[in-house]
Order: sequence, then C-alpha cells, then structure tokens
Amino acid sequence: MTSDPDGAASDPEVPVADAATGRSPRTARPRRQRSLTESLLSIMLVLEACVLFFLVLNVGGAGVLPWSVALLGGAGFLVLMLVAGAGLRYRWGVVLGCIVQVLLALTGILVVLMYVVAAVFIGIWIFCLVKGIQIDRRNAALRAWMEANPGLDPRDYQ
Repeated sequence: MTSDPDGAASDPEVPVADAATGRSPRTARPRRQRSLTESLLSIMLVLEACVLFFLVLNVGGAGVLPWSVALLGGAGFLVLMLVAGAGLRYRWGVVLGCIVQVLLALTGILVVLMYVVAAVFIGIWIFCLVKGIQIDRRNAALRAWMEANPGLDPRDYQ
C-alpha cells in the first residue's frame, strides 16, 4: 500500500475508478510477442519507404513522370508496403513483402540507379528473412526446453 499526496491510502492491485466516468480503468492487454523475422522485415519496409519518398521526389522533379502520377504511384506503393508490414506475422504478408521487393526493382525502369538500390535491398531482405527464421526456430526450441526443464540453465547444457 502507498499513500497518495493527499494522504489517502491506495493499493496498486485495486483499480481506482475514473473520476470523470465513474468506471474502473481497463487493464492493459499484454503486447503480442513479435518474432525476430517480423521485426527485421518491418524495419526493412520502413527503410524502403524512405527510399520510395526520395524516388518520388526524383521522378517528379526530373520530369520522368508528371507530379500527379509520381505522387499517386508513390502513395499506392506506400499503401502496399503498409499492408505488407501489417501482415508480416502471416505467410501472405511475407509473400506480399517479397512482391514489394520485386516492384521496387521494377522502378529501375524509371530511374536506372534503382536497380542497384533494389539489389541491395533484396539482398538484405533475403538475409533478414533467412536469419530471422533460423533464430526464431532456435528461440522456440530453447523456450520449449526451458519449459520442459524448469529451474535449469540452458547455458550449462550446451
């Protein structure tokens, strides 16, 4: 038990009613455990969104495409990236992310240097995908071992 600044005792285990509504506050739902693969691939999509921003500026500014087409195309690409990022916990999200990688490579038709940028991003995407899956499987096996052997330190059995 702790005391409030005004001297009233409060217990952190008992929820206090909200003064405005009179209802007790909601208990926070625990956050979903994200896999390493999901985290790495979502970081990749954010980095690619930054590259997409500069690509739209380049394509529109250089007059390769009209500004309206460049902005709409970039917005559509960004929506596709957001959908892929939201679905990365599922197989379809990873597949959609791979499709985004191919589409990013196809932007080389507009700006030739994008072939090089896309090759680098595709290489990093594949690395993150493969290593993330390997580490996730290893972590799952380690968690299963720790549940089967409570109180033991897995470092003692390597």
